[in-house]
Amino acid sequence: LKKLKLLPNFQAYLYQWLNPFGFSAWEDIYSLVESQSGKQIFSEKYQLLKDRDFLILSPKSEIINNEQFFITKNQKLVNFPIKLSINKVSDISVDANQSIFVDENKLHFPMQLRKWQTGDFFFPFGMNGKSKKVSKFFKDEKLSLLEKENTWLLCSDNQIIWVVGMRQDERFKTTTATKQILQITLL
Repeated sequence: LKKLKLLPNFQAYLYQWLNPFGFSAWEDIYSLVESQSGKQIFSEKYQLLKDRDFLILSPKSEIINNEQFFITKNQKLVNFPIKLSINKVSDISVDANQSIFVDENKLHFPMQLRKWQTGDFFFPFGMNGKSKKVSKFFKDEKLSLLEKENTWLLCSDNQIIWVVGMRQDERFKTTTATKQILQITLL
């Protein structure tokens, strides 16, 4: 936004950039440049979000924030709203990128995929059993508002197993006593 505001008549540039996306509330869009972080303006199919010193254009989400998607015990693949594979494995691969390994006996089925909600907390792996609110975790990870909106939680009986693609919950980790290991991978 700093460079945009240096342009003479920056509103004309905004108009040229955003007009093809169906926006019509031009005065609101122009004032968005100076407004606080988090303010959004919508067209029929797109959202324009002010996040810190950026305007972020993205398609409007078709998923309702409180919607949940269920994963049954023997389900091996999830295709919507995100792609996950779920496999029983005999050992843990240190090299598994975008994967977590969980003790299947600690899970309650069906698991749920959902967006985060105010008050959600988990016990991030590597924090010695200390809890952290998901909102604080997002802040510490410096996620943009759009990244927060697009992050999914994998849950078991409403306890967070995984902030998907980011951090596993300590309570579901495998131990030397684990008999059945599930590898869950973001595809």
